[in-house]
Amino acid sequence: MSSAPRFTLERASQALYRPSTLQQSSNLRGLIKSGKIVIGTSLSYPSCHVAKTVAVTGADLCWLDVEHVAWSPKLLVQCIQTIIHESGGTMIPMVRVPTKTSFDWIAWCLDAGAGGIIVPHMETVEEMQDVINACRFPPAGQRSFPPFTFIPGVTDTTPEGESVFSLANQHIAIIPQIESQLGIQNLDEIVALAEVDAFMIGHGDLRLEMGLPLRGLPLAGTGTEAEYVKAVEKAKKVSQERGKPIVGGAVGPEMIKMRIDQGYRIIVCCLDLHTFAFGMIKTVSEGRATAEEYMQSLHDSKKAEN
Repeated sequence: MSSAPRFTLERASQALYRPSTLQQSSNLRGLIKSGKIVIGTSLSYPSCHVAKTVAVTGADLCWLDVEHVAWSPKLLVQCIQTIIHESGGTMIPMVRVPTKTSFDWIAWCLDAGAGGIIVPHMETVEEMQDVINACRFPPAGQRSFPPFTFIPGVTDTTPEGESVFSLANQHIAIIPQIESQLGIQNLDEIVALAEVDAFMIGHGDLRLEMGLPLRGLPLAGTGTEAEYVKAVEKAKKVSQERGKPIVGGAVGPEMIKMRIDQGYRIIVCCLDLHTFAFGMIKTVSEGRATAEEYMQSLHDSKKAEN
């Protein structure tokens, strides 16, 4: 009797995508190509203390957002390495760099061991090729040899026939973020590039450019306006035809289902800022209500006794 198929990654299977040493990048490309739905968490707080907690939560990857948070390069590198080492290499750091020309940040992230790079505001094939060149060692690109990352015979261990350079080219995922009408227009050509592994739609910026209202973070990726619906449908069509999954956030079960229907296969379902904020709001509210209710009952009991 055959067992039912599994569509997400089991915790034990995360080790299949670990790097050869923890100083190298995990195999995010391999995980994406596995066809599994990848479940991620996020780190927007620039804090190694928070990173240590995030690293043991069991997510397949951690999305570090450097576009909208003022990280320092030093702290970013430390958090990437904290996630790798605290998770034993089973959680893959994936970094959204500040801009589409942040080639220095790309180098720092990859040298630190990031398994994937998200590049915002991509609009043309030419821009995408520049990013590919920054992410890939020759002959696939122009990434520079990182002399301070690998200790010969210690941190550069690889399977026979491979090098740290060939493995990095095989393992590191390159993900453009499309968030303009020009980007949507060129989406198929961008995603068709062999070195592009997945893509992301920046729903908030896309809607802003279209002159459409936002409805808060959980609903930023929804809407019924014709031009917006057309863009979302095109993204799904390109994803299916090119075999490249869409990356994005989803808050709550219903939005996760919606994202899957839209073609998403890399889903960041836990946003640290909102989990922290809304979790504390809920707990404080419950604490206040409990204290008020209990004190009221004590007051009523004492009043009844008198």
